[in-house]
Amino acid sequence: MDVLQGINPAHSLCFSGHRPDRLPGRGEAGAPETQLLIAALRQSLIAAMELGKTTMLHGCMAGWDIICAEQVIALKEQFPQVRLISIAPYQTGFFIREECWTPEWISRAQEVFRQHDMGIKITKQYRPGIYYERNRALVDHSSELICYWDGGGSGTKYTVSQARQSGLAILNLHEGDAAV
Repeated sequence: MDVLQGINPAHSLCFSGHRPDRLPGRGEAGAPETQLLIAALRQSLIAAMELGKTTMLHGCMAGWDIICAEQVIALKEQFPQVRLISIAPYQTGFFIREECWTPEWISRAQEVFRQHDMGIKITKQYRPGIYYERNRALVDHSSELICYWDGGGSGTKYTVSQARQSGLAILNLHEGDAAV
């Protein structure tokens, strides 16, 4: 992706994780389980930002991606040098192929998109394999992955595997895991 060529992976991290149905508290902002996960995420983000991570890449999906993007936005006042880049798999609406796009998640995503520093779409419309292309772009432009992966099969499993092969530092916040 030409538009990502200016990104220095050494100063970038990406996110990958599950849709709401596989997150604690289903990722609902007010759920106590979600709040515990967000606290761990914020601590990890602050540590990364203090170590010079200035570009945060997320994949624009309901669940973990949007939660991470919201937390980056919340920390921008404290870390104004940080940029949030949204990398969508394709242009068509809120990825209508995904059942996870409830009105609440659409609203949360729209707020993220209003506040991100840059938005990128891999292609104009859905095609088989596009989510893997998006995940590969996240990994290729980062040196660290903060994920929420429960060990099961998913796009997150693929992204974690690609991150391992590429030598990224991996932090899995599933049940407080330190690394994968």
